[in-house]
This record gives sequence, C-alpha cells and structure tokens, in this order.
Amino acid sequence: MGEQLPEPDHQLKVPVVRRSVYTLYLEQATPRHTFIHCDVHGRWTPEVKRRLAADFETLKGLHGGPFYALHEPGDRKHTKFLAMFGFRWAASFTDRHHRRMEIHKT
Repeated sequence: MGEQLPEPDHQLKVPVVRRSVYTLYLEQATPRHTFIHCDVHGRWTPEVKRRLAADFETLKGLHGGPFYALHEPGDRKHTKFLAMFGFRWAASFTDRHHRRMEIHKT
C-alpha cells in the first residue's frame, strides 16, 4: 500500500450523512479546502439539532477538518446556524454573479 494518492481536484457535493430530516454533504474545492453543506428537509427541533451536532462532530473527527462554508451576508438564519456549529468568518469575496459572499471556517 505504499502508493501515494494523487492530489484531489474540485469534486461535486457528495452526501456523506443521510438522515430523514437532514443531509450533510462534503465538497472538495481544492486539496486543502473542504466545504460542508447541510440540507434540512424536516422540522427543526431540539432533537434534530442534537442529532445533527453529533453527526457533525463525528464527521469533523473523521475528516480532520477544517471545514469551510459559503455564506451570503444578511441571511440571519444561516448566520445562527454557522455560529451554532463553531464556524467563524475567514474571507469575503464577490462571486461571478456580482454578489458579496463570505467564507466561514471551523
């Protein structure tokens, strides 16, 4: 097994945790930048929050981190979500649609 793996290039979002109420995805944007995405497709409850937090911590431990998340300034619900999971602002940029965007990091 002494082979070295090639450096990954950009990969599409891949679902890595599938639950009835949410799905977590990872996206390898560069060899050093893994973005995480979360779709919640059910009612947000304290139990869902607890289960998602546990799955997020497990995933972070397996991956080794850090994770990055794309954020549109002004989205207050997403701001709360990022803070809940320990993300902090890392950078700002203007996307190809001329929208101001932020990158947050664990």
